Amino acid sequence: MYDAVGATFLSKDTKRFCLNKRSETVSKPGTWSFWGGKVESGETVIGALKRELQEEIGFVPEILKIHPLDIYQSSDGHFMYHTFVIITPKEFEPKINHESQDYSWSKLKKLPTPLHQGARKTLLDKNNVKKLHLIVNSID
Repeated sequence: MYDAVGATFLSKDTKRFCLNKRSETVSKPGTWSFWGGKVESGETVIGALKRELQEEIGFVPEILKIHPLDIYQSSDGHFMYHTFVIITPKEFEPKINHESQDYSWSKLKKLPTPLHQGARKTLLDKNNVKKLHLIVNSID
């Protein structure tokens, strides 16, 4: 069994979410997805998330709060993906690495397409959409 983590950023000042566009060097290139990756042996989920952010955007931005959004478990039980919403005070410019070709700050109703299949399932799930609206409304 292995775990992975992913996150979208939510800017407190603009109420926009940040996703990354996957590069040609990773699976599902050209799709928009969460920032993140595999949890290494001995790491906590949050520790892995912060390490992945450092690797993928070049730094860990100021974090006001980390909200758990979803946990996906594969049908065979060998894979779990933990998704978070990270609240930041304002939008920032990621220093993307080789895994990404672009990034986008977007409103929830105007997310970029095509979404990666995992991001699509998570971001369009009815219960998660309710959670996302609650999170957006809680940061006023």
